[in-house]
Amino acid sequence: MGGLTAGYAGPKEVQYMFIDGEQLRRTADEVGMSWFGESIEIDYRALQGACQKVFYYDCLPAKQQGADEAAYKAKVDAKTAFFNELRGLPGWHVSQGLAKHRKKARQEQKEVDILIAVDMLTHTHRRNMHRLTFVSGDQDFAPLLEAVVRDGMYVELLYPEGHTAQDLMHFADVAKPMHVDFLFGISTASFRRTRGLPTRMGDVNESVANADVIGEVIRDGQLFAKVWRERAPSGFITIKLVEPDRGSNNYMSVRDIDEARAKRYFTDWMARDFGLSVDALEWTPCP
Repeated sequence: MGGLTAGYAGPKEVQYMFIDGEQLRRTADEVGMSWFGESIEIDYRALQGACQKVFYYDCLPAKQQGADEAAYKAKVDAKTAFFNELRGLPGWHVSQGLAKHRKKARQEQKEVDILIAVDMLTHTHRRNMHRLTFVSGDQDFAPLLEAVVRDGMYVELLYPEGHTAQDLMHFADVAKPMHVDFLFGISTASFRRTRGLPTRMGDVNESVANADVIGEVIRDGQLFAKVWRERAPSGFITIKLVEPDRGSNNYMSVRDIDEARAKRYFTDWMARDFGLSVDALEWTPCP
C-alpha cells in the first residue's frame, strides 16, 4: 500500500482563465504601437500558463451599412480562422457574441459580457476551479468580480495599464497590469527575435566600466540616479541608481542603446514598482 501512495503531492489546484478578447487585442495594439510601432504578437499558450481551461470571448466584425461585400467577407474569414486556431489549442474554448454597428458612434458594440458572466458564475458555483484569471479592464465587470469573490473564488485580474477603474482592481484578490514587460514576455518567439526592450538588471558596482556620466536624475532635490554612456564602440546608455537596493544589495539599472527609450523605460519602472510620478524625477545633463 505504501508504494502506491509514494510521491502523492495532494490534489491539484485547478485554475481557469476568462479573456475579454477585444480588451486583450486593444491592449496589445496600444502598447505595441507605443513601444514598437506595431501590435504585439501574443503567444496564447504562454498567456495560458498553468490554467487548465481558457474561455475566450469575442465576436465577428459587424457589417457597416454600404460596406464592400468582398472586404467584409475577408475580415470575417480572417477572424473565423483566428477563432479556429484558438479552438485548436488544448483547453481553449471560444464563445462568439453579437456585434452591432452604431451609426452615430461608428463603432462596434460587442455583447459578450453576458456570456462571460454566465460562464464565470456557473464554474464558480459548481466549484469547477479553485481560482480564476480574468483578462479585462471593463468597469461593467466590477459587480461580477465582487460576486465571485464573495462566493469564495480567488480572482486574479489582468488589466490594461492606465485604463482601468480602481474599484474593478480592488474587487479582485490580486490585480496585475498588462504593461510592456508582461506583454513582451508572452509574445511569440518570432516577435521577440526582431524586437527588444531595455535591459533591467542589478550589479554590485556603483559605476559603469568604460563609461562616462552624461546626466543625473534628481528626486526631491537629492541625487537619485546617474546616466552613463559607454565609450566607443558600444555607446550603450545605462541609468543606475546611486544607492544599492536594500533587498539585493545591488545597484539597479536600465541599459539600452537608445537614450530616450532607456529614460522612458526607467521612468515607467520607477512609477510601477516605486509609485513615483513622472514629475518626481528631474533629468539633468552633465557637461
